Amino acid sequence: MYILNIETTGKYGSVALIDGAAKAVSRSSNEEMNHLQDVMVLVDQCLQDEAIIPDKLSAVAASIGPGSFTGIRIGVSTARAIAEVLELPCVAVSSLEGMAALADEHVEPTVRYFAPIINARRGQLYGALFVRAGKGYKAVIEERQYMIDEFLNAVKQMEVTDSELVFVGDGIDAYETEIRNAGAFVLAPVDWRYQDAAPIARLALRRFRAGAVVNYEKLIPNYMRKSEAEMRLESGTLSSKIGKLQC
Repeated sequence: MYILNIETTGKYGSVALIDGAAKAVSRSSNEEMNHLQDVMVLVDQCLQDEAIIPDKLSAVAASIGPGSFTGIRIGVSTARAIAEVLELPCVAVSSLEGMAALADEHVEPTVRYFAPIINARRGQLYGALFVRAGKGYKAVIEERQYMIDEFLNAVKQMEVTDSELVFVGDGIDAYETEIRNAGAFVLAPVDWRYQDAAPIARLALRRFRAGAVVNYEKLIPNYMRKSEAEMRLESGTLSSKIGKLQC
């Protein structure tokens, strides 16, 4: 039994292959935002690493967001296409929960809370606060879009000891000063700060075993907000710019 896992919501695309014994192999891109060119190459490399043919796959999992709009579309579309062709079920995994699992693999047991944050620009982020719950994670601050100050205030209201909580994600790149001013929290270093397919694979395996699978048509991206183009179109600023260009 093997599950193929695709993660393209962040800077670097990655793919992981996990078997029934929870042994995972993964491959990652070295190029930022090169998902369209790299994702199928990474898929092929993982299959070759384990000498597995596609027919041996039992499911396809994807990190469905939030994160990069383009990256989410590429990852979900790729997973859906593979699942449709091979007639496989799909597993959806939140990129934020995947980042919590990533952090959990790198910190001391005394760290119990995980704050994945993804830069949404203009003082905003996609974030949540998870706590260990058995073999998984429970969101004690819900997954959604926040202003950075709003999110940090919500974290402080949890009355968690600073050393018990780790921040992870590219939101650190954008808002490190604000985070450090809020408390002496643990901040993920660059070498494991960003989204990765391996923890997505471990979460996907648990969900697959629990029967939490969907048809490829129901593997849906979670953007958490409308794209900038959609917001500009609704506000009329996009159409007015197009009109000026046409003149």
